[in-house]
Amino acid sequence: MYKIVQVIPALGLGGAQVFCVQLCNELAKKPGYQVTLISLYHHLPGKHLPLYMLDNSVKFISLGKKPGIDLSLSFKVHKTLEDLKPAVVHTHLHAGYYCFYAYTRLKYPFKKIHTLHNLAKLDAPTYGGRKMLKYFFRKDIIEPVAVSEEVFNSAVEEYGDSIKILIHNGANAVKPSSAFAETQQVINSLKKNAETKVLLNVARITKQKNQKLFLDVMHMLQHENVIAIIAGGYVEEDESIYNELVRNKPANVYFAGKVLNIGDYFLSADAFVLTSTSEGMPISLLEALSAGVVPVCTPVGGITNVVKKDIGFLSENLTKEAYLKEVKLFLNTAEPDIERLKRNEIQLYIKEFSIQACASKYDGLYHAV
Repeated sequence: MYKIVQVIPALGLGGAQVFCVQLCNELAKKPGYQVTLISLYHHLPGKHLPLYMLDNSVKFISLGKKPGIDLSLSFKVHKTLEDLKPAVVHTHLHAGYYCFYAYTRLKYPFKKIHTLHNLAKLDAPTYGGRKMLKYFFRKDIIEPVAVSEEVFNSAVEEYGDSIKILIHNGANAVKPSSAFAETQQVINSLKKNAETKVLLNVARITKQKNQKLFLDVMHMLQHENVIAIIAGGYVEEDESIYNELVRNKPANVYFAGKVLNIGDYFLSADAFVLTSTSEGMPISLLEALSAGVVPVCTPVGGITNVVKKDIGFLSENLTKEAYLKEVKLFLNTAEPDIERLKRNEIQLYIKEFSIQACASKYDGLYHAV
């Protein structure tokens, strides 16, 4: 039995968490593989991804981390890994901090992988955390993996030549759910007429995702035949951001909140919009590619490596003038050209960004000498 353990702080609502779940499911399909997903925090059904998203064959363990620094958690991780005896431990986000003790104490050989999901200073926001990662990277104890060219370059700047591996994120292709017809009917009821273009923003409500820029642009498009839907929840500390957005939103913007049938929204949209101030390789963008929904994005992180002129629209900078220009360019692009962009997107997704292609690359890394 080939045992793989994925470790994540919690199954929150972000792209890294969705990616981790999908990677677990894909790896679990391989004959002779046993996949375990460890969440450091207790799973909270109302705030975290539903566990039914995990394949039944994936074992889920929650270690009940306390708020703040929890030194006892390092011992729990050590005991859990000692009992499981995996061939691979693959950490995400800041989960790696609590594996350091186990890595120095466990005597049997196993692979240790850490995926950098964001620019280095954002992926490990504390100086002490980055210093510890640097030690484990340089000693070849942990193999770091960057998810995009931008993340790779930032990691080389932070950690030096110990950064050698780049594996693009992957995502499941979006599919309609049993609620697709109902969702489409609701969206159609929001449109001004059959020709109304639907812009879809799939992101948590946070300062990083910068929905304020998107709303500023939609204010200037109120006389155009276009509406926007923002699908995403928020955590308690970002409630004030959400409240301000709702207070100041124009009439052509609708908040759908946290939705679990996000595929239905992608398949009902004309464009995918992302106005982030920073990104790694956003899973929502890859889902948009799989659905053939044209991206209109800001030029940050791994987005710049994906959204080329034959794929979608990329603003010159983060100003509302620059972003408005690209949205208008999308709205005024002829339908045959839009169809060409959609075909290019789907082909790019299949070649580079499917979860199958991504899992295959990680599997090769797990077995590499």
